[in-house]
Amino acid sequence: MIQLLYAFSAIKVPNLESDTNVLQECLVSGESVLGIWNYTMINVESSYEKGVLFISKNENTYDVVIKYPVGIYTCQDVIIDNDRVNFNVNIAGLERVSFVLMVEGDLIIGESYSTSGSSQIKGTRQLPVR
Repeated sequence: MIQLLYAFSAIKVPNLESDTNVLQECLVSGESVLGIWNYTMINVESSYEKGVLFISKNENTYDVVIKYPVGIYTCQDVIIDNDRVNFNVNIAGLERVSFVLMVEGDLIIGESYSTSGSSQIKGTRQLPVR
């Protein structure tokens, strides 16, 4: 019996509290914003109404790319703070547009600002096909 108890005491049981802390660190550190987001904007030209945001992380920096039907734009000045995403993009090399977004689970909402005015944005995370 003592040998049996000793054998069970040698089995490593995962530390659920530690695993939960790692998950929370990922969510708090901005990892929850990573992914592919399908979105719709209002108050913009029809060619910019719908698009896809790609938010990724390279070591210590974040990258945001926007895919519109008329082209793909790489964003600048990307700042991710927990569930908030801010960045700028130059449309057609002429107009600078600033985005302020917030992620709530699988939803992304916010606004964009430019010299033409502001626009509301709503989108959903593109989930893997099962």
